[in-house]
Amino acid sequence: MSELYPWLAATYDKISQTFTEGLGHHALLIKTDQGLGAESLFDSLAKRIMCQTPENAPCGHCHSCHLMSAHSHPDFHLLASQEGKDIGVDQVRAINEIVAQHAQQNGNKLVYIQGAERLTEAAANALLKTLEEPRPNTYFLLQTEPSSSLLATIYSRCQVWNVPVPTESEALTWLSSQFQAETSELLTALAMNLGRPLLALETLQQGFIEQRKNFLRQFWLFYRRRSPLEILPFFEKECAVQQMDWILAFLGDAIKYKLEIQSGWQILDLKNGVMQFADEQTVLGLLSANKIMQKVRSDLLTINGVNTEIILLDGLTKLITDVFKD
Repeated sequence: MSELYPWLAATYDKISQTFTEGLGHHALLIKTDQGLGAESLFDSLAKRIMCQTPENAPCGHCHSCHLMSAHSHPDFHLLASQEGKDIGVDQVRAINEIVAQHAQQNGNKLVYIQGAERLTEAAANALLKTLEEPRPNTYFLLQTEPSSSLLATIYSRCQVWNVPVPTESEALTWLSSQFQAETSELLTALAMNLGRPLLALETLQQGFIEQRKNFLRQFWLFYRRRSPLEILPFFEKECAVQQMDWILAFLGDAIKYKLEIQSGWQILDLKNGVMQFADEQTVLGLLSANKIMQKVRSDLLTINGVNTEIILLDGLTKLITDVFKD
């Protein structure tokens, strides 16, 4: 079996057990956040389903296991977005034709649909017929993010599994084995990434904690002096969306403080600053600021051909005129 991250083992064991008991569902829809390493879960499940002599885990020795390890199994098929486009109906029809045929290795056939929310309506409807009338020894693994939506008819034909975020203890134990740092720094990285260990590790490796701290200091100066020039030069085009996420996290924690919500804070290392800022705002003002910054983030992602600086300046100016009034 592929090396599973510790927090994925329980989900794997539960799904694998259904197959061991002969109750494995033909279509598994697994909802998982980014940063949890779920690819290792899908890889392990795929190998378990395709193994000719599995127990809880794939045997690793049969011909099918060797083909899976070499990424050359003729009865394993990947259906995914190509060149950033949605998954189209022609892709699904091609898969439907393949799975309608006899398995080349005389075992199971498996289709892994990566980013199932990218299925167009026509593609989803084409897939639905195959899911409604499953062929023997034919399985589907569908991956999607928790907030993504699928056609209700697709959803109803699948067995749905949600991959939980690990406990703080689980995440901290793993993260401390991957990166040497003070516990407070590891906890800050986890908080920044809503408890998702792989993103927390990237945060530590890339030095994002210090970068974010310096950037939010500039945001504080912008707020105090009511001047976009205090922060505008510190935005970097390549990571402006991430920097916007830092501002949104700051605003989100300020809202939590005003509402006396103690959990889910992302700015643990600047908590005093968050509280001081929040004490000078109203809840409605903070919600308005959050809405303005969300729109800026959306515009940065979706509007092409407009100077990034113009989008940022517009949003920052609205913060001053609509929220940070003297």
